[in-house]
Amino acid sequence: MVFVTDMMAENNRKKAAESTSAAAVMSRFLFDPQQVEQQLREHIVGQDHAIASLRRQFNIIKAGLTDERRPLMTALFIGDTGVGKTEMVRCIARAIHGRADAFCRVDMNTLSQSHYSAAITGAPPGYVGSKDNLTVIDQELIEGSNSRPGIVLFDEIEKASVEVVRSLMNVLDNGMLTLASGQKALNFRNTLVFMTSNVGSAQWQQARRYHWLPKTLREKQRERMRQQALRRHFDAEFLNRIHCIETFAGLTDDSLPTILKLQIDALNQRLKKRRVTVLFSEQSIHWLCSAGYEQHYGARAIQRMFQQQVMAPLATTLLTTDCSSAVEIRADVKNHQLIFTPGPSPETGSTPHTTATKAEKGERNG
Repeated sequence: MVFVTDMMAENNRKKAAESTSAAAVMSRFLFDPQQVEQQLREHIVGQDHAIASLRRQFNIIKAGLTDERRPLMTALFIGDTGVGKTEMVRCIARAIHGRADAFCRVDMNTLSQSHYSAAITGAPPGYVGSKDNLTVIDQELIEGSNSRPGIVLFDEIEKASVEVVRSLMNVLDNGMLTLASGQKALNFRNTLVFMTSNVGSAQWQQARRYHWLPKTLREKQRERMRQQALRRHFDAEFLNRIHCIETFAGLTDDSLPTILKLQIDALNQRLKKRRVTVLFSEQSIHWLCSAGYEQHYGARAIQRMFQQQVMAPLATTLLTTDCSSAVEIRADVKNHQLIFTPGPSPETGSTPHTTATKAEKGERNG
């Protein structure tokens, strides 16, 4: 026989167990490090090591183990152009805030002279604008909220003057940036601070000449060059204040199909509102992978090639196709060219007809 008191005791034990479990994982942050990692792996190609490192940092933040007197995380991404350094920050912003532009981006290549430090710290007392506390840093985006951290990106930091970089020392050290007027301070203690740099790229290009070395020795050589380039360009005091410094690997030929499919998915997402779908054959994917890709320029070269080889001819096809109903366009290679052919609509089962442009009509009438 089960007594009411026994049932009440069992319920109390369950509640206590649930309370203990909830207390063990309680965090003020709503983002899930595992979900952030998953989204990064879906959108960033060839940077598994950097993503794994970020996952460990996010776990520390989620568990509340960070120093309250410093930013939640400071990270420096180093690598060649077009390998995904800036895109990584966009993906993190999308995973945490739901928007890829939910972060403060400061293009450091515009701050190449020493007096440009005022763009970050504000004009000093006695100068025009000193009382306005003007700065390129968006206070709302860097401070975030109690449940979601703010995000700031100092892009291409090696192109800024030494004085501008040194003005960030207090941000990395104690999470505060007091403006030059002394009347206002920006709080970075609830912020993910990211920096990107191409420093050492020339040396890394030379390191590829060591392709005959075993992979382990080749990576050690590359790491040594990276450390030398960092020490030559940045002060030791600056580097010592960074939580993690990650080198982004160069893109390989094996990465091209994955990157192209990401471009195609993004294209179809944009066309979805117009009820248009573009299907690429395997042959067209292989052809695009060999269509003038320059490894030195990374993913940007793929984007440029995609613009020329896909977007331009596809635009011509769309402008001459009746898209009043759902349309499926097939991409294939014919005579060493990418051809787009409107096919039977998956929704209506009918083949859309094409309309002649004004130029074509003129040629026919002539």
